[in-house]
Amino acid sequence: MTVKGRSNSVKVFSILLGCLLSAASSALFAGEACNPDSLSNPDLITCGQQSFEKVDGVLNEQYKKALSTLAPAEQSHLRDVQKNWVRFKESFCEELYEAALPGAEAPIEKLGCLVQTTNARLGELVALQTGLPLDGFYKAASAIAGKDRERNLAASIERLGGDQFDDPLWKKYAEGHCQMASRLLREDVAYCVVRMRFQLPMNR
Repeated sequence: MTVKGRSNSVKVFSILLGCLLSAASSALFAGEACNPDSLSNPDLITCGQQSFEKVDGVLNEQYKKALSTLAPAEQSHLRDVQKNWVRFKESFCEELYEAALPGAEAPIEKLGCLVQTTNARLGELVALQTGLPLDGFYKAASAIAGKDRERNLAASIERLGGDQFDDPLWKKYAEGHCQMASRLLREDVAYCVVRMRFQLPMNR
């Protein structure tokens, strides 16, 4: 066998070995039980991973339901919004992970971010079909606005939304989603963007 042939064989073997190790570790991890009473990093990571897998599974089901209820043009828009959300989620949570390095809590920070952003997206998909998850935010804003609701509501909504968030991936996702919410639910686009900002992880 030539040197080049041996090199290719080693590469193939390395790839196969990596795949087998990855599959084995995934199977091992899947068998681990979450201990919610433990504060050790390994247990927090296990519980975080399992929480993320659960909410991600529910999200995928809800996404399919949402698609099935929409007209073809809206289905296309929803697919684009979902892709933009995935890009935002992966980038955003990776930034939090890198910011926490080299600390041992970095994987925990990332998993917490994945759970929160996925849960927020799940709420948006449910809202597109029912409008219900929107109530809490606007009721809170109305309570803050007080008796002079018409004059104070915009300021109350902005206050609830917190600091501005200039991430371009976030803006593309939020604006695309809020255009849908405006058409389907008659939600004000500017208010919608603030409401979605309110749902971002607290550690941004």
